[in-house]
Amino acid sequence: MRVTHLSAECVPFAKTGGLGDVVGALPKAQAARGHDVDVFLPFHLEAAEWYHRRLSWPEQAIPPFEISILGRAYTVGLLRGTLPGSTVPVYFVAHDPLFHRTRIYAPSESGRDDGLWRFTVFVRAALEAMRRLGRRPQILHTHDWHPALAVMLGAWSNWRDRWFDDVASVLTIHNIAYQGVYGPEEFRALGLPPEAWTDRAIEFAGAVNLLKGAIVAADMITAVSPTYAWEITTREGGAGLDGILRMRSDRLVGILNGVDTSVWNPAVDDAIAARYSLTDLSGKPLCRRDLCRIAGFDPDDTGMVLGSVGRLTDQKGFDLVMGAAPELIRRGVRIVLLGSGEPQLEHAIRRLAAQHPGRAAAFVGYSEELAHKIEAGADAYVMPSRFEPCGLNQMYSLAYGTPPIVRRVGGLADSVAGFDGRNLDRGTGFVFENPAAHELAAEVLRAQGLFHHPGAWSRLIANGMAQDFSWDRSASAYDAVYRRAREIRGLAS
Repeated sequence: MRVTHLSAECVPFAKTGGLGDVVGALPKAQAARGHDVDVFLPFHLEAAEWYHRRLSWPEQAIPPFEISILGRAYTVGLLRGTLPGSTVPVYFVAHDPLFHRTRIYAPSESGRDDGLWRFTVFVRAALEAMRRLGRRPQILHTHDWHPALAVMLGAWSNWRDRWFDDVASVLTIHNIAYQGVYGPEEFRALGLPPEAWTDRAIEFAGAVNLLKGAIVAADMITAVSPTYAWEITTREGGAGLDGILRMRSDRLVGILNGVDTSVWNPAVDDAIAARYSLTDLSGKPLCRRDLCRIAGFDPDDTGMVLGSVGRLTDQKGFDLVMGAAPELIRRGVRIVLLGSGEPQLEHAIRRLAAQHPGRAAAFVGYSEELAHKIEAGADAYVMPSRFEPCGLNQMYSLAYGTPPIVRRVGGLADSVAGFDGRNLDRGTGFVFENPAAHELAAEVLRAQGLFHHPGAWSRLIANGMAQDFSWDRSASAYDAVYRRAREIRGLAS
């Protein structure tokens, strides 16, 4: 099947979170299954810098061309690269004033959020480029709100543009908290039929809501885990769009994200002190000693080392970690944290490390190498998110033999089988219910108790490392969604 992905992010070219990881990995898994796949992405400054560091540059795919929005002409280029480790083409839509910014979602020079205009240019240019390349996909797969216009054009412009007649659409919701909301005056820039506004297909609370429009228009909708697919249909988890998602629940499927095992695999990982696998764990103690050295811990101390990597936000529950940390440290747990985000949380983890040298270590910022070392070297991994559409670090932890301690929410609930004292034959980690520091502390101490029983702990590690979170599993589930999308459209697969 011919599949085109449209996204604002794609690893390794541009990333702020899990969206980039998914779009960097899923197309490769689909290509390995025999699909004809490509990716369209804005040529962000981050992508240009990635190429500069490698002393290379993507080739020109077609000559520059113009698109017009409300009479304003934009000259865009189309560059062609490939996803590393594959032959999957990546087409970069290049227009420096809109995309060469210090951050992917940075406002304009005037400080205005011009995201609707930026991604309208991206979508219009990507669709025109497909025409010029002679490339019409059978599945147009869009990710989050940024390329949502493509879904709406395909659903609501058939009477004007027959190009979409053989194209079915799939929308993946990675995080419903981000919806692409803009003032009503911006609607005209989208070039949609007036009925899209007057019939309230894209209008929500008096504003343009691009994600809502895509939910209404898409042939099929996926969320990045089965539990998250249910959560977003509830008032608590739907961020205001739960009603429309309940109306379209027959089109909504939850598919758990996968892990790129060419990158996150202790058997092939160049970033860690020693490689290891489920059948030979001898390298993991060496990774533990290496992490203790980096963190300033005594490597001969048998106390449990607890790691965590992520954005320092309330969503990720780092305030709960800070609340639990003093009691955990008092009880012999050592803590290694890596991340950046809200200034007060950055300050809090620095203060924790300063107050407990040799027991707590804080690394503010992000280091891919250190993230790998924490996954491999920690004894357990904590991820107490308030909400988590899918999450990847808990799956990395399972693959690295580092049992995760998580809240029962979203993709965490779908990927971690909590040890309850009776299910050592199938438990893979530890799960708690409520977003409270004392509950997190209690679950960590439960894990610590099992950690001091090496036989039981080894079984937990083996259960986790045996799990299949490969992208091939996820890609197979997307195959079924694609077939359903084309059936709904009345098209042959």
